[in-house]
Amino acid sequence: MTYVEFVDLLKENKIDTSIVHFENSVADGYYVLKNYHRWEVFYRERGKDYDCIGFPSESDALEYLLKKLLKA
Repeated sequence: MTYVEFVDLLKENKIDTSIVHFENSVADGYYVLKNYHRWEVFYRERGKDYDCIGFPSESDALEYLLKKLLKA
């Protein structure tokens, strides 16, 4: 899955795209970030990171986060 496909699927499922961040910042929400040799998905709230999970590819990370958001 590519970034564009991920964002399109969020929109199709009426999920606010502003809750997912692809650059490190202090905003609350879900993050998909490259960290050395892996991609990480986590939730940031009030400056603290929660439930960080590593993936070998961006596609795997995006698929995981999409499934998580669709369940919510």
